[in-house]
This record gives sequence, structure tokens and C-alpha cells, in this order.
Amino acid sequence: MNPREIRLLSAGSVEPGLVRAVAAYAESGQGRVQVTWATTPTILRRIREGEVFDLLLLTSAAADTLTEAGKLRREAHARLGRVGVGVAVREGACVPGIARPADIVHALERAESIVFTLATSGLYVEAMLRREGLYERLLPKITRFQTGPQMMEHLMQSRGDVLCLGAIVELMMFHGRGIHCAGPLPAPLQHATDYVVARTTDGTSPEAAAAFAGYLSSASARAILAQCGVDVTGL
Repeated sequence: MNPREIRLLSAGSVEPGLVRAVAAYAESGQGRVQVTWATTPTILRRIREGEVFDLLLLTSAAADTLTEAGKLRREAHARLGRVGVGVAVREGACVPGIARPADIVHALERAESIVFTLATSGLYVEAMLRREGLYERLLPKITRFQTGPQMMEHLMQSRGDVLCLGAIVELMMFHGRGIHCAGPLPAPLQHATDYVVARTTDGTSPEAAAAFAGYLSSASARAILAQCGVDVTGL
């Protein structure tokens, strides 16, 4: 492996912005980053099972868990930004109103099928539906997917009234490519997940990893991430 190439295991919720940031980093001659994509639950499992990466990009809560387990360095983790939850339908389908919580409830109840993932955004959606007293009633028409891209593929090929709830960044990535992103959940139902970049304790390129983590905290990288739907305000 090139000594300046680092291995990064990343959650897919920030994929569009991270892909562009990695390309800009390589084009500037600062180094190369080899990215492997996984859901945050899968990242936790793979690291616990002993896979070696230089950097992880994951939720702040998961980073805290792995730090306590001795898998991540006990240092300040670089904050990448926040990712909220949005609503999407198949392109050409009826787009529901989503401005108010009552609109979301109506859209969920009238939908023939509801899809979300088993990843971070999907875990929140399940918790939100349970909190609102909707989960058990809607369960017969809920389908879960391991990853966002799998869910997007299903939605694009779907028929009927299918409502998708997912990470807004991923929905924006597929907007106009077979799906229509209606927008974010209204504030009372919304939840933004914090993502961080953290160095592992067993990585083989710690200095290169620190350099790339620093780059992701730069104004230029944050501008790229913001263009792709990551909320970087206040960082």
C-alpha cells in the first residue's frame, strides 16, 4: 500500500459529499483515501471483529462506544456534520405534503408501503414511529433494507404508493434519478445525527489519517459536504 494512502471505513449517509471530498484531496496531491462503505451497526461489528482501518467515519455515539472499547484513539474526534431524515417517493408518483407532523401521519397512513433502512436513519425512524404510537399499526406495510442504495433501488422499481424515509443526503443523491426527494421531516419529528471522523488505535498510517481528518474539518471540505446536504452550521 502506498504509505500516503489511508483506509477509511465510512457510514453511507454522507457518501455524496465524502466521495467529492476524497477526490478533491487526491487531486490536490495530499494523499489517497481508500473508502469502504458500511452502515454504522456494521462498522461496529467489523471493528469489534478485528478488521483494521486507519480512520472511521461514523456516528458520534458509535465513536464513543468504540473509544471506550479501546478501538479508537482517546483524542478529540473531528466533527464532520449532521445528517437529518427526509421523505421520498418514486419519481412520477404523488408527492405528499410534509410540512407538518399531521401531514407525515396522513402520508404514512395512506401509503401502500413504507420503506426505511436498518442503518442509523432507519433506527431513528423506527424509534420515532414508536414514540408517535404508529409503529405497530403500520408494521404490516413496513419493509426494511440493510443499506440506503438497496432501498433506493427498491423504490425506483416499485409500483403503487410507496413512501420512503431515509437519510436526507442519500435521498438528495438519488433525486431526479428515479426518485423524488420531497424534503426533510418537519422539525417536531426531525432528528439530525452527528457524524465524526476518528483514528483507530491499530491503523497503519496514523499521520496520514490525521492529515485527512484535518482536511475534512477545513472550510473547503465543509463547503463540499454542505453542497451535498450535510449540515455543517456551527462547526
